[in-house]
Amino acid sequence: MSRILPSSYRLLAVLTVVPLTAAFALSQDDTSPQTSGPAPAASAPAAQNAENPPLSGLDRPTSEPAFGGRSYLIPGLQLSEAIDSNSALSGGRTTEASRGLGALDLQKIWKTYQVGIDYLAGGEYYTGSRPAGQNRAYQLHSLGSDQRLLWRTGQLSIRDTFSYLPEGSFGLGSFGGFGGFSSALGNSGISGVGAGSGLGGGIAGGTPTGLFGGGQFGTFSIQPRIDNLSIIDIVQGLSPRSTATIGGGYNFTDYLNKSQSPFPIINSQQTTAQVGYDYLISRKSQIGLVGAFQDFHFPRAGVGNIQAYVVNALYGHRISGRLNLVIGGGPQVVLIGSSLVNVAGTFYQIPAKTVVDGSGSVTLGYTVTSRTHLSLLYHHYVTAGSGFLAGARTDAIRGTAAHRFGRKWSGDADGGYSRHIALQSIIPNVGINSHSYHYWYAGGTLHRQLGRSFSAFGTYQYDRFGAGSCSNSAGSLSVCGQSRNRHTGVVGLVWHPHPIRLD
Repeated sequence: MSRILPSSYRLLAVLTVVPLTAAFALSQDDTSPQTSGPAPAASAPAAQNAENPPLSGLDRPTSEPAFGGRSYLIPGLQLSEAIDSNSALSGGRTTEASRGLGALDLQKIWKTYQVGIDYLAGGEYYTGSRPAGQNRAYQLHSLGSDQRLLWRTGQLSIRDTFSYLPEGSFGLGSFGGFGGFSSALGNSGISGVGAGSGLGGGIAGGTPTGLFGGGQFGTFSIQPRIDNLSIIDIVQGLSPRSTATIGGGYNFTDYLNKSQSPFPIINSQQTTAQVGYDYLISRKSQIGLVGAFQDFHFPRAGVGNIQAYVVNALYGHRISGRLNLVIGGGPQVVLIGSSLVNVAGTFYQIPAKTVVDGSGSVTLGYTVTSRTHLSLLYHHYVTAGSGFLAGARTDAIRGTAAHRFGRKWSGDADGGYSRHIALQSIIPNVGINSHSYHYWYAGGTLHRQLGRSFSAFGTYQYDRFGAGSCSNSAGSLSVCGQSRNRHTGVVGLVWHPHPIRLD
């Protein structure tokens, strides 16, 4: 890893992992009384209901604590072989890929403090023909952490998701698709445990960050990138029915080996602040109001910043263990290409362009039977552009279905579509020379339990990338107006023992 990651990122990884490792070490000598009631890292005390948390917060509803609300450690290993029809999305080459992944899921509960950590790491090696500039070996790293300080009427949460991947997280192509990723975590896609996948972005899996960013939509070629999202949020109960939330986050995406990219790829930084208020109408329904500010900065010279002011009204309906529906929407004001002007010693922010638009989201989870679960996620919001565009108006939708056929067989299907429209005028030699692009994928997986700790899986996924027509002849012409198809098939073996209890 030290040969690939710059020293600044190695320092970031150390600063992230060391405190979490220390927390795990302390857990071995913990003498604080354990609590049997609270749920694990995804729950909260009296201010929140684990089955119906505040809509303006970042927690997903849970019917029951994972593994009885106890502290545990789960290791896991996965070995797989894949056939990739077009790993670089640039010429229809069929390549074989071997992957080895290791996973570690930790959940530790003290009386007033909880921590959840998911770490997934490994590598992949490509054989056969490959385009110029594409390496044979790539590393995969994904770390998600969720630390919580609890008091009687609220909680303080510190969340972080870090990833070092050769492709975007939407569709999980780095793992051979959603099926390969969910198998590495040791589940059939019906539900996850702990802090999440570390891939962020909500619609891409992992922590449901929404307006806070994270997640990368679309892949045109293998392009290693580092993405990190950090969030601090507070939930405070005001009464038995009302709750206030506040949060702030910072996300950055840094693309490595830019010289190998077919177009001038764009790094990005996003700062977000959010406040919310929620009111519980009944045990099953609640309403909420969210106000958020997003600031997108692009270090590349000649690219303006973007600010967005968002207000969303939310409605949620929850039937424990059966249905979870959240609908939100409202106006947003987007300031594009703004700059600072000094007038008599005072700086004023002058936007080059102002756009009044809407934003919204839909989250639906439905348990058809104890064996079948469906979910749907949709977002319409402003994103950083995933390296293709310097800010984009994004529509993204993802649907999943999971079913257990019996005691040993299970399967799942996963698909998603995203469309991105440029917010800024096309700048020569910045991103793709197009005002839009889209990316979609669809696939399915079949799992077979082989014993108490071993299982096998097979998965197939289809991906398609398409960029709009070229805007002019001044910029890169290698991507705009182009479309690429990709087929991936994976078979693998997974080892996942029973949870190791830590209390």
